[in-house]
Amino acid sequence: MTRMSGCRIAFLLPGGEPWVREAVADLMHVLDSLSAEVVFLSDGPAARELGGPWIELDGVDTNPAFRRMYSNYTVAEPSVEESLREFRYCRVRFGGKFSLEQVRTRYQGWMKQARALYRLVQPDQVWIWNGVVYRSAAFAAVAAQMGLPVYYAEKGAMPGSWALDPCGTNGASSLLQVPEPAPEPGRVTVMRDTIRQWDHAGCSAWGQPERMKAGELERLKEKAEGRNIVFFPGQVDSDSNIISFSPNFCGSREALDFLVRNLPNEYFFLVKPHPKGHVSADEFRRVVGERGLVTEDIHVLDAVEVSDLVATINSTVGFEATLRGKPVFFLGRGILSGRSFVRDWVPEEHLAGQVSAWLMEYASNKEELVNSALAWADHLYRDYYLFLKNEASIVSRLMQIVEEVDAEARNRLSLNEIETLCAPLDVTEVTDFLEGKELLKAAMKRFLKKMGQSHQTNG
Repeated sequence: MTRMSGCRIAFLLPGGEPWVREAVADLMHVLDSLSAEVVFLSDGPAARELGGPWIELDGVDTNPAFRRMYSNYTVAEPSVEESLREFRYCRVRFGGKFSLEQVRTRYQGWMKQARALYRLVQPDQVWIWNGVVYRSAAFAAVAAQMGLPVYYAEKGAMPGSWALDPCGTNGASSLLQVPEPAPEPGRVTVMRDTIRQWDHAGCSAWGQPERMKAGELERLKEKAEGRNIVFFPGQVDSDSNIISFSPNFCGSREALDFLVRNLPNEYFFLVKPHPKGHVSADEFRRVVGERGLVTEDIHVLDAVEVSDLVATINSTVGFEATLRGKPVFFLGRGILSGRSFVRDWVPEEHLAGQVSAWLMEYASNKEELVNSALAWADHLYRDYYLFLKNEASIVSRLMQIVEEVDAEARNRLSLNEIETLCAPLDVTEVTDFLEGKELLKAAMKRFLKKMGQSHQTNG
């Protein structure tokens, strides 16, 4: 494997997601073989077990040496769009706990913290898990302001997959700029075989219960009494997919209510609440009433199999459905927006007419549309996603991303010095903090000298 020289990455991680830690643990082995350095920025202790230096974002401000670095920093105020996005996120996640002004103040504080950490770490690249809402959005915005390359990490739509994208996640990813590839019969066949293997193993992008037996599926279909089955997968209302890429619906309940009210009785709704979602099964049942079934215990692939249409805001289940020959109707924006093999809702037009027309069009062109979906999946599988426990996919992607850098010419603080400077401490005086800590004294001296040189150079 080719070895890169000294590329330093500041990687912002969420604190409590086991799946993320598993993905990053795979990544660390490859980054080490590429001689890249990683400094983890985390809002909890999750990064400790990954090796390498770790800065706890919720504790770093207890370190007076770090506070001294940015106490007088000024940053641009959040834009109206940023403020409203963050307020919407906080309203969903925390209820009415924070006012708009409190949200703006906190976001601006994160921007100050991000600028200080980037100046301290001096990364060549910034990787951020999600980067669309909350603290991660503030860190992404500051990195872009400072001219640092940013890569956005997010869980993918295939089993065990995740992405590192230079533009954003979901409805802001670089995939929206990629032309739809023409189906190549050989690759389409291989992709179809791969999906069959996933189906046989019960694999989905997210953990699921056991698959149903054939007889159980038939009994489920019978409940629809001959009506078209519309599968609606619930989503997490505080997720960036809803906050940033659902301009017309605040969440799953509102979207389902819209479908139930605007589609005629010839449609039967099958609803699966998201296991981490904010809407309970009982709340969904009150929306559906006698027009469908709400169940938490069904595997999404079984729900897809019995359905005649999958309607979703922008769930990854929509992608899984397209690969299995089901028409998909999107109410929001996502990685499939604008593709020939899905249909995007047009708010100005009659919903029932759009759905009916799409079902007829899909039935008339099913083979062509499924092949187009498989060709798109082949592109994601071969050229875009990284996969858990698949070093080849990780190496291939990182070779496109990780830059070669002359580390010695950068004269940066060492990783050990950085971690020491940012260690959470409960002291009030910098002199107390420095007493007896020779490494920290040297690191602080070097950093303050760099800050002085930087101010003289940049003003």
